[in-house]
Amino acid sequence: MTTIAPASDRPETLIARAAQATGADFDFLVRTAERESGFDARAQARTSSAAGMFQFLEQTWLGMMHTRGAAHGFSGEANAIERGADGRYTVRDPARRQEILDMRFDAQTSALMAGELAAANAEVLRSRIGREPTSGELYAAHFLGASGAADLIQTARNEPDTPASQLFPAAASANRPIFYENGRARSASEVLANITRLPGEARVAPHPIDDQPLPESRSWTIRDSDVRDAGVGGGFAGTFGGSAGFAAIPRGAVLSPAVVEILASLDAPRGANRA
Repeated sequence: MTTIAPASDRPETLIARAAQATGADFDFLVRTAERESGFDARAQARTSSAAGMFQFLEQTWLGMMHTRGAAHGFSGEANAIERGADGRYTVRDPARRQEILDMRFDAQTSALMAGELAAANAEVLRSRIGREPTSGELYAAHFLGASGAADLIQTARNEPDTPASQLFPAAASANRPIFYENGRARSASEVLANITRLPGEARVAPHPIDDQPLPESRSWTIRDSDVRDAGVGGGFAGTFGGSAGFAAIPRGAVLSPAVVEILASLDAPRGANRA
């Protein structure tokens, strides 16, 4: 079953539903959607397979739908996806495969899968760092995988001057502006600060790199990395009211000042808050 959210639904409403359904942090999901696509449900990366409001890579999306799709009414899609001995996800019918991948452009479905992924990442980070992860640390988990993010957080705390490129050579090769500055290798603390910047403050957005492990929790495992593409932007296609946006926020949610600003900006004319 493929359910498409009504075109009139505001992004903050869709994200609020996803946060409630998955237990993911609303603040984090809003910041991620802003950073990844500017709330553009039709966004497509130029240099990778990433697509949709949360810029899911193909393998990550297939893995999420296979493992968590049935919980949200997508049992047909989940059953159509197979996991091979090499850990990669496939769909035998090419047309069916494309149909499932195109679901990334449905903002509600994309938000649900992003919520599932974020909740699983948070579970792993919690166990590794001994506290609730911040929204920025959850974003680092999307970039490096949950275990990689935990390694970076712990190294930044215990050995902050360690070059981060030594910990993540593949990520450093694909993301030189994040890991290097004028040929100098940035430290673990510098890279963590760069990755966890608020939307609009990040100097460079991470480029996707393949085959980073994702969390082994909630009784499911995904191989591919849910990291993102630089240069994907643009505003969300609809027109959104600020007061309605705040009404959609889950009861009891605590919003950072950055997210309050993001939600308020949805009431501005399109392009008013973007260069």
